Amino acid sequence: MKVTLTVEAGDGELSHVEAEGETYEKAKAAAEALIPEGSKTIAIRTD
Repeated sequence: MKVTLTVEAGDGELSHVEAEGETYEKAKAAAEALIPEGSKTIAIRTD
């Protein structure tokens, strides 16, 4: 399972982080660990 997060930085800049895992929960947790400090998730996509 692959999860792609769209993240928004404090200044409004958008970026993406992605990670893979055996399950949705593991992939999401791995992707969330890559979110830069001060940013927040605004969308989640799975592949």
